Amino acid sequence: MTSPSRILCFAHETTWSGAPIQLFHLVRWLQSEGYEVAVAVPKPETAESGPISDELQRIGVEIFSVIDLSARPDLAGLSELCARFDLVVANTLVMWAPVRAAYEAAVPVIWYIHESLVAEQLIAQIPEIHPALGLADLIVMPTHRTARLYAGWTDRPIEVVPYGIPEVQPALTNTSSKKRNFLLLGTYEPRKGQDLFLRAIGELDAGVRDRAVFRMGGRILDRAFHANLAREAAKYPNVHLLEALSHEEALAANAASDVLVCSSRDETMPVAILEAMSLGKAIITASVGGVTQWLQDGVNALLVPPEDSPALVAALRRCIEKENLVHSLGQQARKTFRDNFSLNQLGRHFVALFERVKKEKTR
Repeated sequence: MTSPSRILCFAHETTWSGAPIQLFHLVRWLQSEGYEVAVAVPKPETAESGPISDELQRIGVEIFSVIDLSARPDLAGLSELCARFDLVVANTLVMWAPVRAAYEAAVPVIWYIHESLVAEQLIAQIPEIHPALGLADLIVMPTHRTARLYAGWTDRPIEVVPYGIPEVQPALTNTSSKKRNFLLLGTYEPRKGQDLFLRAIGELDAGVRDRAVFRMGGRILDRAFHANLAREAAKYPNVHLLEALSHEEALAANAASDVLVCSSRDETMPVAILEAMSLGKAIITASVGGVTQWLQDGVNALLVPPEDSPALVAALRRCIEKENLVHSLGQQARKTFRDNFSLNQLGRHFVALFERVKKEKTR
């Protein structure tokens, strides 16, 4: 093993949500391959602290509770921490401080960025992000579309590494005489587009709508947005709003569904979609972010233009009325997952990048 033996990852939060889940999977893979990995996590009293911190402790990963996004970062303290490791991985765009701290400690740093369109808003809100982009030894992003967004903000090298997660075994379900089950997983906020999903449900013919059950689940980030959804959802007895789910609960909900829906206004490549693909589920998704890099309309998913209510209504109707379509989309989605999103592929790609930045740093 020639790659850095001690790797420090910085997590902006440890809730069961997309970017933290992806980092968690990478950390577990590196640990299983014999790397010594530690993770800097949010302080327990902060809103960003979550169950992934406990899971990291359970599997024996060393953790440092040092992140507090509500306070000015202790750059000197972060630099001292970085200096104890061979390489730093900073997860998500808001982790500019670890990037700067690693740079000042002369430790190679990879910035693992997941944000797409929301990046412009974050860069405007947090002035330290833009100059920090020039300090990373390498920037890693999950899709080419996301990478193109950042090309105008930095001349640092950008590497595209598709996501990878452990394979989830498909569930066997009896679909002969039951209602079609639709699921949307995502934090309750306008960016995730639950309002668009609910509007499309309301625009279905009543006879078609009554042949299905519609569920949404996630943490509430925007309470006013969620309250409006709840009022509207109360009109339909077959629409259910669930709150925060553990990762196991989210996987179980995904496994119990027939169709995963993503009506987001902005995404990179949702982990929920990858898990649905692994489970062999049909997917309806807005053509945002990097999903079009792997999903093709009518082949392994149904793609609809973002914020196109009639197109979303038509996709829901097709999945309610056409059992063979749901089955075919799910089978093709599972094949796409197995060809592109294995955890081993992700891990090996990152190890190669570790070697690359290590060599470049010592030149």
